[in-house]
Amino acid sequence: MHNLTEQRIKYILSSSPAIIYTCRADRAFGATFVSENITSRFGYSIQECLDNPDFWWENVHPDDRERILESQHYDILVTEGHYVHEYRFRKKDGNYIWVHDELRFIRDPEGNPVEIVGSWLDITERKETEATLQKSEALFRAFFQTNPIPTVISSLSGMIHMVNPAFTKGPGFTPEEVIGRTAQELGFWRNPADRDRMVAAIKEGGFIDNLESTFYGKGNKPMTCLISSRTVEFEGEVRILSVVHDITEQKKAEEALRKLDQAKSDFISTAAHELRTPLIAIIGYCELLENDANHSLNDEQRGTYLSIVQSNAEVLNRLVDDLLDIGRIQIGRPLGIVKKSTELSVIIERAVQSLRVKSQRHNIIVAHYKALPETIWLDSNRISQVLNNLISNAIKYSPKGGTIKVQTITDEDTVTVSIIDQGVGMTPQQVEHIFDRFYRGEDVSPVASGLGLGMSIVKQIIVDHGGEISVSSHPGAGSTVTFTLPIKQ
Repeated sequence: MHNLTEQRIKYILSSSPAIIYTCRADRAFGATFVSENITSRFGYSIQECLDNPDFWWENVHPDDRERILESQHYDILVTEGHYVHEYRFRKKDGNYIWVHDELRFIRDPEGNPVEIVGSWLDITERKETEATLQKSEALFRAFFQTNPIPTVISSLSGMIHMVNPAFTKGPGFTPEEVIGRTAQELGFWRNPADRDRMVAAIKEGGFIDNLESTFYGKGNKPMTCLISSRTVEFEGEVRILSVVHDITEQKKAEEALRKLDQAKSDFISTAAHELRTPLIAIIGYCELLENDANHSLNDEQRGTYLSIVQSNAEVLNRLVDDLLDIGRIQIGRPLGIVKKSTELSVIIERAVQSLRVKSQRHNIIVAHYKALPETIWLDSNRISQVLNNLISNAIKYSPKGGTIKVQTITDEDTVTVSIIDQGVGMTPQQVEHIFDRFYRGEDVSPVASGLGLGMSIVKQIIVDHGGEISVSSHPGAGSTVTFTLPIKQ
């Protein structure tokens, strides 16, 4: 029976994946017993282990020796009776493997040290797996942190576990403000049903790509985003990895292009109407003059008809000039500003006098709050075009009449000119787009004819002079258009 037990123990020890050993209970750790499987596992014979008192020490990897021989480790073993550590150990063939070394400190009934019983278990495969996982995790974290697109890891319930630096630049939240809180709590999703749709798609197929939704950033800043999400294992749990691509500016650009296309379509229709009106008048009165075979028209009538033909031809000429100017602006060509030393006061008076004749219901006044310089460097024709356009607009958008004021303020380097009316005024949105090409505003009155090009051309003329132009207005309270011109060349 005794022999059978010994054989059984021998079989178990030789077949075990762990090598069992005993050693002295002092710090020398000289081996006193090693199970036979050390030969199949490590390649050493039992005698090689027992005959060399430094066997263990010599085969521990040099880089691990100092760490595992720290005095507190032995003190813990003696005090607690148990200690575990892991290190690299050299096999007979010279290759190093990772071992899990578990030691127990044995005492006799009186408490005196007897020996240390331990086991070596080859954990190289586990360590390689851990290293691979650590490398993979390091690569993932590097990608996560350096990804220029806002990236979020959250749970299926919406709890946020991790955000990358790009997230703070997009929505504007710091990691501390969002980690540990739910997307629902933070109010990220403008439409919560979009998140429900994302989660449902992930549960069904494991991913969703380019879900367009509107989010709220910090301070309730609206953002239009494309979100692509995948399920990943993170910290032992199934999470959602979401990449949030901000397309807010892209959507604005698309909307601007749509509006521009619509404006161009409206422009073509308006241009056809604006060109046809004077053409019909010219053709009609020319036919009347041409058919005056019997001299039925007197001199006064002929003069009136010729005047009508001429004024409509001037309208056509101005329309063509506007089209040519806007064409130059659109392709980036200059308007051909030719500056000369000019009396600005004379240009203002001529423009005002011309428009006073055309509008009897408006009181157009000029106010110089400081004497204008004797001369200023400008293109007289182009500045006349600016003044005529702005005063005409003031007349056009003041259908009930009233006072229109042309005001100048002179300082050391510039002259500031303001055209102030008491007309219908504009909304903030209209003011925002007033200098856009083809823009004619919403609900344009039939009286307010034009191609929607004048203000765009006016701005370009002022810019080409080195000046600035701005508009302030309120609905029902009139508008003020102000531009500056540098005095010197």
